[in-house]
Amino acid sequence: MTSVIASRVVAAMRTCSPAMVGALAIFAASGVQAQSAQKYAFQVALLGTSIDVGSSGSVGGVGIEPQVRYNRLVSNEQYAVSLGAGLQYTSHTSGPDNLKISGVFVEPRFAPVVGSTKFFPYLAGRLAVLNQSSNFGTSSGGYAAGAGAGVVIKLTKTVNIDAGGALVRQKFGDFNLNGGGSGSFRPFTTYAIKAGLNFGFPK
Repeated sequence: MTSVIASRVVAAMRTCSPAMVGALAIFAASGVQAQSAQKYAFQVALLGTSIDVGSSGSVGGVGIEPQVRYNRLVSNEQYAVSLGAGLQYTSHTSGPDNLKISGVFVEPRFAPVVGSTKFFPYLAGRLAVLNQSSNFGTSSGGYAAGAGAGVVIKLTKTVNIDAGGALVRQKFGDFNLNGGGSGSFRPFTTYAIKAGLNFGFPK
């Protein structure tokens, strides 16, 4: 019997753009004054995402994302550019079915200088290599690309809150159902929201 998530994918394929997916999106340390005192930063964030399955609805998911960031790629009086890299993981459940997305990503970030010494907005890009696995079918590889925005809130000299959101375009390879038959993924767009703490080190 076709699983709940798999049947939604197949149904969405017959209508418009089906989707299955992963999670992504935003975040680690940047901001000119929020992180400029530290050359590197480490962040762990909780994230929430949604799997868009077209006319059949969506399946939410939660996960975690650790990353490291180099804060001094470019830094001047007008803006700062940093580069982050890390791992991502999300789990999506619908009835008895569970789908997991994991992968590695790189995230460049642009943070303009603003008047505040506590709040630092930023724009971010995203490129990721992903893998989907489930309890109802075989796994397959994929990729994602997207962009988003967020804000860093300075708590102390070395600790910041980082929160934001992003839109991400994703694609995964075909998969086989455990009970027989196969399914296909078409490119789809999903969103992610995330918040966490980052820690700067050293000067």
